[in-house]
Amino acid sequence: MNIKSVLVIHTTPTFNDLQGKEALDLSLILGSYEQDVAVVFYKQGVFQTLAHQDAESISQKDYISTIKALDIYDIDKVYAHSDSLNQFGLTDNERLSNIETIEHSDFIKLKSNADHIFVI
Repeated sequence: MNIKSVLVIHTTPTFNDLQGKEALDLSLILGSYEQDVAVVFYKQGVFQTLAHQDAESISQKDYISTIKALDIYDIDKVYAHSDSLNQFGLTDNERLSNIETIEHSDFIKLKSNADHIFVI
């Protein structure tokens, strides 16, 4: 199998619609086929990285716990864009523990090295 480098960029806020869940599902599918998958939460997508969210209170299914399972599929490159976090005043202690921050210059490098990019 030819391994491809895939970047999945999340740009929508949590529970706004199904796009966040669909992006995570895409990441899991690609990871299960042993592709080199990186995930970046960018712009409003950084809201998906918040640890304490109550989906049931707004009658939504909690897909955020899926982010914690990405490493089971060998997806260990999971990032929140630092400028986006700063833009919305989000801090490290509010984020899920398995998500690292990525500076904009490193984000650009990640994009330029990817064989395929999905922006969702």
